[in-house]
Amino acid sequence: MDVIDEALDKVGCKDKYFTEGNHDNWCNMAVDKYPYIPQYKFANAVKLKERGYKFYPYGTHLKIGKLYFYHGHQYGGMYHTSNHLRKLGCNIMYAHWHSLQHMTATHMDGPKAAWSIGCLKDMDPKKNQWLDNRHINWSHAFAVVDFFKGGNFSVNVVQIVNGKASLWGEVLNGS
Repeated sequence: MDVIDEALDKVGCKDKYFTEGNHDNWCNMAVDKYPYIPQYKFANAVKLKERGYKFYPYGTHLKIGKLYFYHGHQYGGMYHTSNHLRKLGCNIMYAHWHSLQHMTATHMDGPKAAWSIGCLKDMDPKKNQWLDNRHINWSHAFAVVDFFKGGNFSVNVVQIVNGKASLWGEVLNGS
């Protein structure tokens, strides 16, 4: 969190949000089992309040403009963006499945979309031995979201291939 906060401070970020994910929730489950260690509830352990983050507990949704965000674990399957869009009926962005997917649909009140924006996880086979050498559909990526008046927005998903990405005409090399 110190590294993230340092980067956010450098760019003058004033609004910071945190949507809790399943790995974060493991801390909460340990505290539920052993209630004498409340300091290890995830939000307490990483000091989100002291760091100035608005916190959204596991499974809750952050809404900015006409776009919702959450970790993304509630609806899965091969076509998880379609499942999210159909079951939630709103614009939604998440990353739980670590894969890139995008689904759109036009409803009576206008177009809606769901985005699964990949992950930034180390995918070295040695770091993922728990997968038993299974091939996975994960992709490195992040999203840039521009918000406009009236809550409208534009999404640009930036895929990272072998440590390189292109954003606004500039090649970013993270190798």
